[in-house]
Amino acid sequence: MEIFDVFLLEAFLNGLLFGGVLALLALGLNLVFGVIDVVWICYAELVMVGMYTVYFAYAVHGLPLPLAFALGILLVAAAGALMHYLVIRPILASEPINQLLVTGGVLFFLQALATLLFGVEFRNLGLSLPSLVLGDI
Repeated sequence: MEIFDVFLLEAFLNGLLFGGVLALLALGLNLVFGVIDVVWICYAELVMVGMYTVYFAYAVHGLPLPLAFALGILLVAAAGALMHYLVIRPILASEPINQLLVTGGVLFFLQALATLLFGVEFRNLGLSLPSLVLGDI
């Protein structure tokens, strides 16, 4: 297997995993709009909060990865419930444009807060998959 094929396989797997994350985001957004009939555009910012939680729990504080994921899920669930009671519940009966404006304000607030707290530097968990050995390469 040539080195190009290995890079192609890696790019394919990365694209498949990233596409899966985007599909889950789209499914969640569809569920939120379909079930509670609210235009909720700050949905991805809750995912960002969960990702930062996992990063800091695992990479900075040294928690095991499954525990860091569980902590991220719990924090996002709590933040979502809090935002539902503080932001969404008062505007459930209002027009969709008002819902869009309010959730857009939450979107910009969470983005600005994340920029202030975490900066704009790229971060990752530092995990890597083991090498793929095929034959006598």
